[in-house]
Amino acid sequence: MSTSLEQPGGATPPTLADAARRAPDIIERAPDTWTGGRLSPRARCVLADNPSPLTYLGTNTWILSEPGCSGCVVVDPGPAEQAHLRAVQAAVDEDGLEVVLVVLTHDHIDHAQGAQAFADTVGAPIVGRREGTLQDGPLRLEKPGPLLEVLSLPGHSSDSIGLVFPADASIVTGDFIFLQSSTLICWPDGSLSAYLESLDALHRVVSQQGIERLLTAHGLPIVDPLPAIERQEAHRRRRLDRVRAVIEEGAGRDIERITERVYQGVDVRLNAAVRCNIQAQLAYLEEHGEL
Repeated sequence: MSTSLEQPGGATPPTLADAARRAPDIIERAPDTWTGGRLSPRARCVLADNPSPLTYLGTNTWILSEPGCSGCVVVDPGPAEQAHLRAVQAAVDEDGLEVVLVVLTHDHIDHAQGAQAFADTVGAPIVGRREGTLQDGPLRLEKPGPLLEVLSLPGHSSDSIGLVFPADASIVTGDFIFLQSSTLICWPDGSLSAYLESLDALHRVVSQQGIERLLTAHGLPIVDPLPAIERQEAHRRRRLDRVRAVIEEGAGRDIERITERVYQGVDVRLNAAVRCNIQAQLAYLEEHGEL
């Protein structure tokens, strides 16, 4: 997880892992007041009414556009709730826009369930990594619209992507990173090794392109992205250290014992997610020859 860039004099710059070792092992607590809305002249959020322990305040559907251009891209139409899909269409109509493409950051139900119905209503195609219709690099639009770039961000799921929006100094990140919590590694489709590599890739793009905001799928946008990425790295690596210690203390691969020792006080409604994360951690340790 090192960069290929070198500093003057041949010194290698600090890696994300180096920065994470210095970062506090905390996640910012976001205020529970996010309701969506217009974040910038180019980005608007419509919040779905599907709050839960996993979706937090609900799913953020992002409408991305370019001032002076009538075409927009809708990212993650969300659940198949007619009220939400109508609200997204109403926001598009209010801004005098036409949906030219629907993009899925990944195919989980809270992001993608309503996509086909919404696309049929607005007469736009859908693209996603799982379907093989979304490749890295510039996003191809059949009609004029915002200039976006697809960035692979596997980890939460194997098909997770981000959308880099240079003109807005932002990246739509799906479920990859949040302000209020860490994300679920949906093992076995998701991978902790892939997630840590993707954190490094996201850190690099944010640094190189001067990104100021991460437009997340649940909760508030992240407006200080580099420290947030470093905190997530620190959290994951220190959690791994704790799992290693518990294994060495005799827990072995017993998920229940690891849960009891590492995840005390976690909401019981998240038990399935906790077990998924532990499976991902055990897989990571096995991949790296530690089990």
